[in-house]
Amino acid sequence: MADVIVVTGSGSIGQSVARRIGPGKIVLLADLDGAKAESVAQTMRDAGFDVRPTTVDVTDPGAVDELVQEAVRPGDISGVIHAAGVPPSPAPPKLILRVDLCESRPRLFAGPGVERG
Repeated sequence: MADVIVVTGSGSIGQSVARRIGPGKIVLLADLDGAKAESVAQTMRDAGFDVRPTTVDVTDPGAVDELVQEAVRPGDISGVIHAAGVPPSPAPPKLILRVDLCESRPRLFAGPGVERG
């Protein structure tokens, strides 16, 4: 079964980490902006990576559950990189904490079929 790396956030940090640890693995690249995730994924595919873009709102527990289900379809999750974030200047503090600290992180790490509270 294939190793799947889940990367949330397709900005420069997410891209750099995905390129560093992605060779030989399936990279599930998730971003709130699906078009951006697709564009970055295409660039990485052109460079030889196996990248699958998807859309996710990391502040929505249901969306994170769907991301986990998508990630386990092609293989086993062997890593999760939470690179999603919002810049501090235009965003309210509550949103920064929800995204940057990823309230849904336990859902990502627990995987499917695990009791979550």
